[in-house]
Amino acid sequence: MKKVRFISLALVAAIMLMGAGYAIWSDQTFATATVKTGLFDMAITNARVRTGDNELQNEKHNPRWHSYDWTHGKVVWFNANEAVVEFTDLYPGGMVQIDLLLENKGTLPAKLKSATVEFLDGNEALFNLLRIQTSWKADIDGDGNQDTWSHVENWQYWRPIQAGLNKLVEDTRSRNLVIEPGGWFSLGELEEEEELEEGCIKIKLDSSADNSFQQQYCKFKITFNWEQWAADPNDNPYDGYGGDGDIPGIEPN
Repeated sequence: MKKVRFISLALVAAIMLMGAGYAIWSDQTFATATVKTGLFDMAITNARVRTGDNELQNEKHNPRWHSYDWTHGKVVWFNANEAVVEFTDLYPGGMVQIDLLLENKGTLPAKLKSATVEFLDGNEALFNLLRIQTSWKADIDGDGNQDTWSHVENWQYWRPIQAGLNKLVEDTRSRNLVIEPGGWFSLGELEEEEELEEGCIKIKLDSSADNSFQQQYCKFKITFNWEQWAADPNDNPYDGYGGDGDIPGIEPN
């Protein structure tokens, strides 16, 4: 019994010694990652108005534009996020115009999510009698040139401001309008020689406005809400979009 016990102990000791003395070589590899987020930035880079003060430009058109006659206006100021304009001497049937240029200064493609109007001050009944039409153009791929595909001009109907803005958004989304970094979206004719097609927000006082609206004013704010192109990458409505302006739903002229 003692011999057997001795052998068992010796085997256990030998196994323990073998385990302690066996060298295991090892190595490690590493991946170091730095993540930087992009920038989402649609900025107003130009703003101006068209009124009766632009008589020479208005008369270049055929037929001549007389709906602006006798109206006046100015851009009070604008920055990347806001433009403040002021119009005076509007009358029933008279018209004024806002031109805005918005550029994608960020690193992510953008699309117009919504546009809203908010009454701020003055005669709200006068505000409710204002009507708008819109048209737009764009450089979707950031190459610096206006794209040649057809742009929508909502000139068939004069709509209340919010309804007109809703139609504008509907038009851009139905065409899968995506503004890539470096691209621009124009609501207005911002070239000195006016060689590009028209785009703008036209505002008119409805012809039903009676004498009680003389020497009144109203103040309101229009907000354009932009969102990144793929708000939810797992539910992307622009499947097949290659990042170069080749977006399904846009037909070249």
